[in-house]
Amino acid sequence: MVASEEYSQAYLHESRQSIVAGVAIFYIVIQTITLALRQLSKYVGGLRLGWDDFLIALGFVLCVTVAACSLDDVYKGGVGLHEVRVEQIDPGMLVVWGHWIIIIPLIYFSAVVPAKLAIIHLYLHIFTDKKLRITCWVVAAIIMGNWFGTTIAGFLACHPLSYFWTQKGKCFNINAFFRWSGLGNILTDTIMLVLPIPMVWNLHASIRLKLGIAFTFFLGSIGLISSILRFYEFYVTNAEVDGTWNGAQFVLWCVIESGTYQVAACFPLYRPLVRLIGRKMNLTSRGDSRGDSVNDTKSSESRFQRTPNERKHGGRFQSLKGDSLSIDEEDGVGLVPIASAHHHSEVAPGQGNIYNV
Repeated sequence: MVASEEYSQAYLHESRQSIVAGVAIFYIVIQTITLALRQLSKYVGGLRLGWDDFLIALGFVLCVTVAACSLDDVYKGGVGLHEVRVEQIDPGMLVVWGHWIIIIPLIYFSAVVPAKLAIIHLYLHIFTDKKLRITCWVVAAIIMGNWFGTTIAGFLACHPLSYFWTQKGKCFNINAFFRWSGLGNILTDTIMLVLPIPMVWNLHASIRLKLGIAFTFFLGSIGLISSILRFYEFYVTNAEVDGTWNGAQFVLWCVIESGTYQVAACFPLYRPLVRLIGRKMNLTSRGDSRGDSVNDTKSSESRFQRTPNERKHGGRFQSLKGDSLSIDEEDGVGLVPIASAHHHSEVAPGQGNIYNV
C-alpha cells in the first residue's frame, strides 16, 4: 500500500458515504409505504391473501436487510471512503468491509427473486392462454436457476473467502462475476415486460383501455431499468481496485435494484385503491361516463364497502381474454376482484370470468 502522505487531503476526504446511506434509508421508507398501500388496496378491493402476499413480504424483509447491511457497511466497514483513508481511521474496518462485500451480494441475489415471482404469480392468475402460462413457468424456473447459480458462484468467488479482507488466497475474475451476474435479471425482465403485450393488443377494447392495461403491466416491470443501469455501472467500475471506494457503487446498486423490484411488484395491485380515491375526490364516475344515474355510481362504490364476511370470500383476479369483452371501461384492467358481495364462487388461477364484476 502506498503511504497515505502521497495522497492529497482532497483525495483522502472524498466520500460517497452520504449517498449510500441516503439511498438505503430512502428505500427502507419507500418500500414500507408501498407495501402498506398494496395491502390496503387489496383490503379495499376485497382481494384475499395469497402466495403473492407471502412473496412480497419475504421480498420486503430481504430488501430491507440489504439496505440495513449497507448502512452498517458505511458506518463500520468504511465503504464509500478510499481504502487508504479507512486504514488511517481504523484498519479493522477493512475486515468488516470484507465480510459485507460477501454478505450483501448474496442477500441481494435472494432479494430480487420474491418480487419477480410475485409478478409471475399475477400473470398466472390473469392469463388463460396455455402458451403464455407455460412461458410464465419457464421464466419462473429461469429466475430460480439464476438465483441458485449466482449464490453458489458467490460462495466460490474466492478461496478462502477471507481473501476479501486478508488478500491471501485466490479468486476468479471478480469484475466479471459482478458484471454478468445481473444478466439473468435483464433477460427475465425483458420477457416479463413483453409477455402481456400480445394479449393486451388482441383485446376487443378501446385504445384508452389497452393503454391503461399496458401501463399497469409496465409498472410491474420497471425493475428492468434498474437492472440495465446496474449492469452498466458494474461494467465501468473495477471492483478489484480501491475496494471500499468502488465497493460503494456495488452496494448502492444492490440496494437500488432489489428495492426497485420490490416497489414495482406492489404497483399493479393499487388499482382498487386508486379507483376508490378517485371516486371520493369526484375524479372518476362510472355513472357520468355511461349516462346513468348517481345511484349507479353508488352501487359501484358498494363493492369496496363489504362486510368482513364478504371480504373473506371475495377476491380472485380477473382473467384476460382477447376473444370477447363485456366490461365497463373503468373496471377493465382486470386487476380488480371478480367476486362481489353477491358472488362468492371460487375461481382457479387463470380460469376466471371475463371481467364479470
